[in-house]
Amino acid sequence: MEQTKALDALAPFLTLAKSASTPRQLIDIINQATSATNTFIFAELLQQPSIQRLAQSSPNDHSDQYIGYYKLLEIFSWGTYKDYESIYHLVSKIIITLIMSIIISR
Repeated sequence: MEQTKALDALAPFLTLAKSASTPRQLIDIINQATSATNTFIFAELLQQPSIQRLAQSSPNDHSDQYIGYYKLLEIFSWGTYKDYESIYHLVSKIIITLIMSIIISR
């Protein structure tokens, strides 16, 4: 039951990821999905081809930033706090604040 609710809550973000055409749009989708109520399962979003391309960005297009968001989604999918600490330098202060608020609230 809870898993079904979580998958239902993720569904709009999966749809958005399928139609996203820029890394910035994908980053926004990751931000929205990880901060949305009732979204606790992120593996399906992580598996979207558009999201996978974030991890393969070229060095000329702010790839560190994109990889940071991809890694963040990986951590939300199956990572630990120790994993989060290892990418601390790759994600923005806003995302760090988001993670801390989610950790504290759960």
